[in-house]
Amino acid sequence: MSTASPNITLINDTAYVAQFVVRKGDQVIARIPGVEPKGKIQVPTADSYQVRATTILNKNTYQTAPKSANPGDKFLAQVLQISDQGTYDFQIVEGAGSKPDSMEFESTTNTPVIFNVMKDGKPLQSVTVSDNFNSESLYVGSNFYIYAVINGVTTATLNTNDGSAVISAENNTSALEADYFHLELN
Repeated sequence: MSTASPNITLINDTAYVAQFVVRKGDQVIARIPGVEPKGKIQVPTADSYQVRATTILNKNTYQTAPKSANPGDKFLAQVLQISDQGTYDFQIVEGAGSKPDSMEFESTTNTPVIFNVMKDGKPLQSVTVSDNFNSESLYVGSNFYIYAVINGVTTATLNTNDGSAVISAENNTSALEADYFHLELN
């Protein structure tokens, strides 16, 4: 018996295209460029991500292969010298982090490293580690934060801990707030 992955359902009940952004903690898990009026879309909320690192060394750009990423993981970007070939190998070493509700990023390089967090190969967010042995964290807690941009107006952010929530973008109906929008947890 298989269990379906949880999804947040986003419904656009306005007369305009709605752009939605969904975060889990500080991590962007979806940027939906446009849900048509009366349309809906589902956003998977299971923790299933990849990380890829990029840096520039001696005027050359190096990029790692993607690694699976989950809350509690730590990623160390490092440049290894392959002296018999006269080249470098840029790679990510994955290990256990010190924060179970975060992903941690560290680098041993002398140049900034950009860690790209992706889902299904699509970039969602970047974390930059600017110096060697500095560390950055991305909090990926259990709360979801959702907002929408509708007709050029950004709604207030809605907060829920339900990974299967149904959220509607609605027109405000009061006389003082006509032509404004809000998100509603259904």
